[in-house]
Amino acid sequence: MSQSRKHRGFRTERVVAEYLKRWWEGATVGRGSGRDILNVPFDCEVKARTGLDVVGTLRQIEARTDESGLLGFACFRLNGQGEKPEEYVAMLRLGDLVELLRAAGYENRRDTVKESDIRRCGQCGEWTINDPCNWCEAQ
Repeated sequence: MSQSRKHRGFRTERVVAEYLKRWWEGATVGRGSGRDILNVPFDCEVKARTGLDVVGTLRQIEARTDESGLLGFACFRLNGQGEKPEEYVAMLRLGDLVELLRAAGYENRRDTVKESDIRRCGQCGEWTINDPCNWCEAQ
């Protein structure tokens, strides 16, 4: 690996750590063969790459999180993304994503329409699930 690629990787770790400090005050870069970001309640593997080695990255995360029990994910800075970490790509196992979504309250669907939600608009007479209805609101 060239020195410039190495330095880009180190810089990306610092950018991600700074971004995470907004929520986890002590977030900092780890050095060595462990977690890339320390003092956070998860294991974040940071990559600044041209291509994605999805299988290799998942193996790397799983090897560490199987031992630690932490939620693990990868954060990828792709070419051309600059230093806007909120735009970086994150990858985690589907099982972990489902658990996060359930814990965040997404277990109950919000897009399900019940019979009791359907009614006639008092202004135009159209059937609607919105109040006021989309038709009247557009007028």
